[in-house]
Amino acid sequence: MADEASAKQAVVAPGQCPPEGCPPPTRIECIKVDKVYDSCFQVESRSRDTTVTTGVGGEFATGTFTVGQAIPCALAGPITCNVINRVPTTGNFATLTIVISVPVTLTNPNAPAETTDRVFTFTKIVTLCAPEGVTVDCENDSTLLFCNCVVSAVGVGTITVTCDFQVCLVIKTILTVQLLVPSYGFCVPAPCVVAPGVCPPAPPAQCF
Repeated sequence: MADEASAKQAVVAPGQCPPEGCPPPTRIECIKVDKVYDSCFQVESRSRDTTVTTGVGGEFATGTFTVGQAIPCALAGPITCNVINRVPTTGNFATLTIVISVPVTLTNPNAPAETTDRVFTFTKIVTLCAPEGVTVDCENDSTLLFCNCVVSAVGVGTITVTCDFQVCLVIKTILTVQLLVPSYGFCVPAPCVVAPGVCPPAPPAQCF
């Protein structure tokens, strides 16, 4: 009986369970992991104005600018968040006031080598499970869906650029904890092969 159980355990590997089901775990392990206590997502549409210097010595030194001219815009780094207020509610829930920072790069349409960086910010209020000590994270999964910028005013040595942007914001409360989990022991890699096997499915999209 022991030999039969040992042989059954030897075939356990990452992937889907066979039709007859997975064998029972052989150990209970204590692992240190980042536990997601709660999360939420929302698409946020915002508009911001910014001033860019032009001419000799300016951020956009090349060419002339007209109202309505498009200014290329792209994400310049991770979207981050900072909790500025935390109000505990019932249980371990809390209402969080968060400042979201979206870094972007604006490019001179007359000279693609000329760029300037801006950080657009806005506040968001959410209620999440957030015990004391959690980290509020939004940079790993949040994305910039689009950023459309145009020249909205032309001055002497400056232009005003108006940017409409949309963010898929994913906010998580995370805490490093020790968890007890069922285990089959340590992972042992299989030999590499030329023919592909079965890949696990991609994670589901969070914004539509």
